[in-house]
Amino acid sequence: MLLTFVEEILNRALRLDPDTLRRLGDMDGKVICVRVGAAEPVAVFIQPSEAGVRLRSVYDGKPDVTIAGDVPVFARLMLARPASGAIAGKLQISGDIELGQRFQRVLNEIDIDWEEGASRYVGDIAAHALGRAVREMRAGTRQAAATIGQDIGEYLQEESRVLAKHERVESFLTAVDELRGDVDRLEKRLQRLSSGAA
Repeated sequence: MLLTFVEEILNRALRLDPDTLRRLGDMDGKVICVRVGAAEPVAVFIQPSEAGVRLRSVYDGKPDVTIAGDVPVFARLMLARPASGAIAGKLQISGDIELGQRFQRVLNEIDIDWEEGASRYVGDIAAHALGRAVREMRAGTRQAAATIGQDIGEYLQEESRVLAKHERVESFLTAVDELRGDVDRLEKRLQRLSSGAA
């Protein structure tokens, strides 16, 4: 019941983005499984077409591709516009990899004209104001997420010392390289001494 409701909302939104519908039409006949979560994953089977998407919780056959990841990864993927490769890289894709990558690109390039859709119900001026508010809210959300991430990183490095600072890591790696060189030289000396004693 919930999937039917979500499907209806998605397809209404997608009708405001003809380019995305065309790209979904190129995948007509394919089945994409999106698996969210690790311990008890929830799977949704997506059947794209030029009319939009069909969402199912059960599919008897084998999906063409499965895209799996944790909830935070999918959340960051939906909030980031454009989605970074680092986020997308945390998703596991099995099956038809090329299809999975195409589907990811379609999701990343969705450009729904919310103002056009809203103008039918509230008029052009109100729709424009609403669109501006949504854009500002999205920008604020991205900024807040970036700030929180930076603050957490600084806390983990400076206060809790759970994460090492970049300079400390570099210093440690340099010391390891020097120690490795010293061990190599000592090993060569020992070999020379043992061969001289023999």
